[in-house]
Amino acid sequence: MSIAESAVQKNNLKRVVRVVLEIGQFSGVEPELLRFAFKVIKKGTVLEQAEIEIEVPPLLLYCNECETEYLGEIDQLRCPGCLKERFKVIRGREMMVRSIVGG
Repeated sequence: MSIAESAVQKNNLKRVVRVVLEIGQFSGVEPELLRFAFKVIKKGTVLEQAEIEIEVPPLLLYCNECETEYLGEIDQLRCPGCLKERFKVIRGREMMVRSIVGG
């Protein structure tokens, strides 16, 4: 909320009409629950008229076994090269505000 309020003040906006978030698959955030929470907390704030857009970036993993970078899915984390599940998450833990559009 404070990020949106700060953007409104800094850019002389009256309200926010859209908030774009980037939420990684390994962030621990469930997008549908976030949408619900956003509807509840935006009432009576500069976000009251705002819509939320959630972008989920590709899950980029690094195999510690065969030293390969690969795209994974939350339900398929195994390395396609060596078929091991010894990986490090390179991209997929993000939780950030990408943009705020005001009016």
